[in-house]
Amino acid sequence: MEKLLSSVGSLLYGMRFTMLFFYVGLVTIIIGILGKFVVETWKLMHSLMLGDMAKIDLIIKVLELVDMTMVAQLVWVVALAGVSLFVTTGHFDTKDMKKPDWLDHVNTYNLKLKLAFAIISISGVHALKTYLSGDLSLENIQIVAVVAVIHFTFVLSAIGISFAERLTREQH
Repeated sequence: MEKLLSSVGSLLYGMRFTMLFFYVGLVTIIIGILGKFVVETWKLMHSLMLGDMAKIDLIIKVLELVDMTMVAQLVWVVALAGVSLFVTTGHFDTKDMKKPDWLDHVNTYNLKLKLAFAIISISGVHALKTYLSGDLSLENIQIVAVVAVIHFTFVLSAIGISFAERLTREQH
C-alpha cells in the first residue's frame, strides 16, 4: 500500500508541469489585453489630438485603460506566482534573471491577498467609472448601488482572507 501511495504521489508531483498550459493561456490573455490596450490608447490619442472630447469622457476612457492595466497585472501575478509555487522547484534559478522581490516570499495565502487587493482595486476603478459615466436617473442610481455593494463584498472578502491568514500565522 505504501508503494502505491508513493507511486500516486510521484505521478501527481510529475504532473505539475501540466499547469504550464494554464499559465501559457494566461500569458496569451495578457497579449490579447495588450493588443486591446494599444488600440484603445490609439483611439484615445486620436480623439484628444483631432477631436473634441469632454473632460468626463476623457476621465472615463483613462479609467478604462487603467482597468485594463490592472487586469493584465492581476493575470501576470497569477501566472508568475503560479509557476513559481506549483511548477518550478527552484524559483527561476538562473543568475541572469531579475525576478520580483515579492516572488521569494509568496505562498498561497500571500497570493490570495495579492489577488484580493488587486480585485478590490479593479472593482474600485470600475465603480468610479460607473459612477462617473451615468446620469442621476433612478436606474443609474440602482446600478451604482449594486456596483458599490459588489465592491464592498470584495473588500469584506479581502478582510476575511487577511484575518484567516493572520490566525494561521499566530497558530504556528
